[in-house]
Amino acid sequence: MFVVDEENWSWLLFQHQNDMYLSVLCGGVAMFNVDIQLTQTEIASYRSFGRGFIVELAKSIAFNPGAYARRKSNFRTEFDLATVIEVWRESN
Repeated sequence: MFVVDEENWSWLLFQHQNDMYLSVLCGGVAMFNVDIQLTQTEIASYRSFGRGFIVELAKSIAFNPGAYARRKSNFRTEFDLATVIEVWRESN
């Protein structure tokens, strides 16, 4: 697992083997994360259109998190994200 890209205080994009995961910061006063696993179509769109695709997907999630509730991923419990994020931030 490693961080592919991020927009501070907005989203983090992770990859583990062929899978990609997006964690989006949502809310205002009460902030929370919406974590999803990208579909193969979304991964292909990211590879075709780059970061802009993720920016738009993250905006969509942030503005309507309930629409993504059925796609909730528990990848945070499967991986040591604290270490993954620390390595990413130290290298940038």
